[in-house]
Amino acid sequence: MRTPRLTKSIFLDQFLFMQAVGVLIGVSFPYFLVWYGFPEAQVMHWDFFIVTQIAGQMVGLVSFLLISTVIRPHLKLLSHKMQEIANGLDNKSFLDQNARCEEGFCRIEVMSNDEIGVSAHAYNQLLQALIQAHEVERVYNRFSKVMSENLETDSLADRTLDLLIESTHIEAGAILVVQGGELDLIASQGILNAHNLTMHDVVVRTLKKGKSTHLILPNNIDLDGVLTEFKPSEVFIEPIEFKGVNLGVLVAATGAHPSDERTEQLIQLFSRSLGLALNNAMIHSKFQKLAAVDGLTNVYNRRFGMERLKEDFSRSVRDRSNLSLAMVDIDHFKKVNDTYGHLVGDKVIVLIAAIIKKALRDGDIVVRYGGEEFLLVLHGASCGDAEVVCERIRHQVNDTIFKDGDQQIDLTVSIGLVSYPEQMSGNEVELLDKADQALYHGKQTGRNKVVRYGSLKAGIK
Repeated sequence: MRTPRLTKSIFLDQFLFMQAVGVLIGVSFPYFLVWYGFPEAQVMHWDFFIVTQIAGQMVGLVSFLLISTVIRPHLKLLSHKMQEIANGLDNKSFLDQNARCEEGFCRIEVMSNDEIGVSAHAYNQLLQALIQAHEVERVYNRFSKVMSENLETDSLADRTLDLLIESTHIEAGAILVVQGGELDLIASQGILNAHNLTMHDVVVRTLKKGKSTHLILPNNIDLDGVLTEFKPSEVFIEPIEFKGVNLGVLVAATGAHPSDERTEQLIQLFSRSLGLALNNAMIHSKFQKLAAVDGLTNVYNRRFGMERLKEDFSRSVRDRSNLSLAMVDIDHFKKVNDTYGHLVGDKVIVLIAAIIKKALRDGDIVVRYGGEEFLLVLHGASCGDAEVVCERIRHQVNDTIFKDGDQQIDLTVSIGLVSYPEQMSGNEVELLDKADQALYHGKQTGRNKVVRYGSLKAGIK
């Protein structure tokens, strides 16, 4: 049953109803006394009626004051806290209040199990849900920035793990993606022997089925194959999917603190969104490779190679380190094209490029500089070290018998070599010109040889 509203204030209505009850008590009390046995002459006169009215009004007033003292402060506190939250949402400053709220300043102490206590408990639950939602939104906004700013798969994966560990109860993680038909590890934190994850049955099964796996580990159980730097309590394995294709998996493990709702929510958000970001990063990588790599030989093209040479030369000047350049030219290549055709000529170029790549050290680069010319950039190699590499290439080419059907072609190369700072140069173009001069000298003096610029006669400057 609902009482009728008299004003726009519930407490004012309460006061008016209390006073009305006081009037009713004052009017009915003399009749009650007569009914109870008091002489009518003593109670049924105006003086007694006035006294009972005053008493009734005082009872109503005291009752209202008690309600205002006991109940109203709790309602005021609840309304005040709710108004603070509402103002924060209106002013878009609620995120700034999160720290205070997480320390308990925004919560209300539940001191009863009646409607007031239930309201306070419900407020605390709503506040916690709101804080969690805004915290998830804040973290996801940072994750969106990470996805938009990182177009390299490795940096994207590293920053994703950083943010996941920083923002949740996750203490270790790894991201694995399918590349070239194989599952490869591209980032990991806090996991020992993380490369073993690529062959772990649970990880592979999650990737194939595309369904999340959640492992809860009892205290007396060790997780075989996923050896973290601490003892994990839970392991999440989430598939990373884009348009129905499973691109990889996200592995995350908790430690001493079990996961909470926010942790699980962010893991799912990260894994779902990571699919688009990884797909974009892989497409970007492919375009970069297409822009930098020669389509026939799969080595760097001239434009990209010259950019790398400029960087390496500047680094050598800055660090006072060695830098050797070698120009490699296939001898009598025009004759090969004219005699056997351009398709055979292309096969010869591919073969020479493969021999060169196999002979180089890690960190050295090979560039297809022209039709049948290759540029080798050997950072940190002295002229003597570079000459050993070049002679190895020359001998391997000379010892290789190229066959195309019944045709057999003998191949040789001439190589011009120059080293910095043995041969001082003002820039990378000047150094490259010296390597070209050494190559020209080798071709003019019999071919199939390695010529050092520093050994040229005084006639070549």
